[in-house]
Amino acid sequence: MSRRARLFASLAATVLAGGALVGVRLERRAISADLRRPRDLHGGAYVGSAACRQCHEEHYASWHRTFHRTMTAEATSDSVRGEFSGATLQQGNVTARMDRDARGGYRMTFTSPGAPLRTVDVVRTVGSHRYQQYLARDGDTYWRLPVAWHVEERRWFPMTSAFLFSDPSGDAVGAPAGRPVGQPVLGGGDFDRHVTRWNDNCVFCHNVAPNPARDPRSGRFATTVAELGVACEACHGPGAEHVASNGNPLRRWALEANGGADPTIVNPSRLTPARAADLCGRCHGQRIADQIEPLLEHGDPFVPGDDLAIESAPLWRDTPLGGDREAFAARFWDDGTPRLTAYEYQGLLQSPCTMRGPLTCTSCHGMHEGDPRGQIRARFGGKSGGKTSNAMCTGCHTGLATTEAARLHAHHEGVEEGEGGGIRCVSCHMPRIVYGVLDVHRSHRIEIPDPARAAAAGRPDACTSCHVERTAAWAEASARRLWGGARFASTAPAPAGTSPLEALFGGPPVARAAAADALGRAPVADAAARARRCGALLDVMAQDPYPAVRHLAWRSLRRLTAAPGEGLAAAYDPSGSRAQRDASVGRMRALLGDSAIVPAAALTAMRAGARDRDLEIGE
Repeated sequence: MSRRARLFASLAATVLAGGALVGVRLERRAISADLRRPRDLHGGAYVGSAACRQCHEEHYASWHRTFHRTMTAEATSDSVRGEFSGATLQQGNVTARMDRDARGGYRMTFTSPGAPLRTVDVVRTVGSHRYQQYLARDGDTYWRLPVAWHVEERRWFPMTSAFLFSDPSGDAVGAPAGRPVGQPVLGGGDFDRHVTRWNDNCVFCHNVAPNPARDPRSGRFATTVAELGVACEACHGPGAEHVASNGNPLRRWALEANGGADPTIVNPSRLTPARAADLCGRCHGQRIADQIEPLLEHGDPFVPGDDLAIESAPLWRDTPLGGDREAFAARFWDDGTPRLTAYEYQGLLQSPCTMRGPLTCTSCHGMHEGDPRGQIRARFGGKSGGKTSNAMCTGCHTGLATTEAARLHAHHEGVEEGEGGGIRCVSCHMPRIVYGVLDVHRSHRIEIPDPARAAAAGRPDACTSCHVERTAAWAEASARRLWGGARFASTAPAPAGTSPLEALFGGPPVARAAAADALGRAPVADAAARARRCGALLDVMAQDPYPAVRHLAWRSLRRLTAAPGEGLAAAYDPSGSRAQRDASVGRMRALLGDSAIVPAAALTAMRAGARDRDLEIGE
């Protein structure tokens, strides 16, 4: 190559390199400007969690372990938890049989006198943690079936016993009151009263981008979801633009330099506490919309970062429904505290830590860490399902961070830090007074315990939830003695009675459920106290008219004593007939002997005079 040619080549290379450098600088400026440009994610396209996995493998793996992922799934050998092996469940004169067809598909068959045999294919599952529900398809509609599987107890149970409803009437044929148009008759009558249409009910909280797509003229559905279950885009928003934009390596580099803030996706940790709570409250706080028809026709327009109340406001005790301000009252205690799950958002909003501080859901819960059974952040003891530490609270209440300071504040021995500790902050400030499908959960209304105020509202108090042999009056007097009266809002004295034992026999169903649960969790002072509790629980297992309350009593009895043995205890069916329950309870009482004292006549008389106020609470 000649000298002139070499000179020309060198000059050309310099020009090209300079041009490339200029091009990179221009692109970096364009990317920088793009990262500063806000986006409206409403109407954005969804891509699914598999697309997120390509870049976020670790986050994908931590999400994949959660029960959010399996909230809704197609019925396969990977998703179905129930035993479809020919098992049967009997309730009244209805028999349900769970087995598989010749191709291995899952199915349920229902038989009852006077009604045709009905077999349905199970096509989807809902839930996988404590219990699992099942869906069948009928044309354009999915229906939740009336039988569910209890994962922890490995047993089938009727949905009529999952909620706070009294025993079914036993009628088989017919339709339950308020039956949706087109609802299939499976067992008939009360057995079918919790057969629920998935398309405009469960779909909203258990999937990504739910759209019932209900035709306002024909009423037919063309329901769609971006992804079954609660996946990445439920919390981060539609991700199509984010995936497309970040195919550019220069943009990814710029994101790192910019601290990771990307307007094409929502990072919940960058939201304000209120908007972060709204994101969780969309599913963990029952809501009501001013106009339901647009939601049924076009889907929920909410995307992460929105103000939740703009489209649908949270339900409260006095929220009107067609002018009726008592329509939702049964879902709350008399002071407005939620007494059902799926109202955690409302409890949070009532908490001083939220009203006057920065507390939000993700202050304690981490969606990519901790044990899946509660997703408590790992640094708070949520790694393996053990007891959480007081650090959840002492991060803000720093004056109580030491064990000694916490002990002096609580006036209780056994206050310890870390997993497996004794009395903890949540024991007193988040007591178990919330009912949710065969369990009693912690209240998310974080508050100072006030036994008299709780008794006035008809709800259990934190003190007697542990000191179950004591009354609210004792708790009120003790609290004023230990902490002084100035901190308590109540001025009226607590009622003379109102112990958990009395609530177990004479309270409304939610109070009885909480009492039945507390008797199995609270520390036991001696053998005599254990015997009194066992006797009371056996009485409830036989006589209480609510299957859910009987179930909780049965579970507490198993916690209190191993004497009945797994075989005998498992033979008890909380949903069984009165004769079946009496027989099972009689065998257990005979085996326990003096370890189960028959309740005093005064307590059993309370049951006869108790009024349930026709309280029946579903979802």
